Amino acid sequence: MARRLFWLAFLGSAAALAVVPEFLGERAEPRAMPHSQAPAAAPRLDAPSPAAAGESLEAPPALVPAADLFASQSWFVAPPPPPPVADQAPPPTPKPTAPPLPFRFIGRMDDRLQQQVFLLRGEEVLVVREGDLIGDTYQVRRIEPERMTLVYLPLDKAQTLTVGRSK
Repeated sequence: MARRLFWLAFLGSAAALAVVPEFLGERAEPRAMPHSQAPAAAPRLDAPSPAAAGESLEAPPALVPAADLFASQSWFVAPPPPPPVADQAPPPTPKPTAPPLPFRFIGRMDDRLQQQVFLLRGEEVLVVREGDLIGDTYQVRRIEPERMTLVYLPLDKAQTLTVGRSK
């Protein structure tokens, strides 16, 4: 019960303090004039006072800040210009290379005179010996027990193809 009474008193006084300034304005006018002064001697509210005669009745000018407090600012910093590029020759073009071999080794036959190798290109079976031309683009240079050397004629580049193992 005491606790409820305390809170009731606290909230009532807080409400009274919040409402009282509403009734007391900034211009508090006296309710009654004192009897000691004559009504003629009392200053008139509608007549300007001698001190205020030189002042205008307008509100004083608003103070203007020296700088704009809310001016837009940009924190952007321009990147430095790129360094001057010296005129360099373009990089040399890579040397052309032969395409990968289109052949697959499928067998070999050892004749006493010459060795023959069977190659597969797509669906076509080729039987070649040393020195043979294959379609004007490849020439069989050498056939060894483990590898075969072919020359790509347009670039004169040698390529090897594994054709088996030695026994």
